[in-house]
Amino acid sequence: MNQHDHIRYTWGDAPIYDKLIRERGDVPTEVNTEAARIMREADRSLDFGPRLPYTAL
Repeated sequence: MNQHDHIRYTWGDAPIYDKLIRERGDVPTEVNTEAARIMREADRSLDFGPRLPYTAL
């Protein structure tokens, strides 16, 4: 069962939710997908390579 199946199972008895999904799209899934893409992009962009161990003065 994927995340979308879980949402359909949980909200299957809520016609207003199903109507909103049809009208507006599955916004939580779209946000989650976009957040994952941004995190991957940030991870690639902010790779500073190997780090030296921190030494206290």
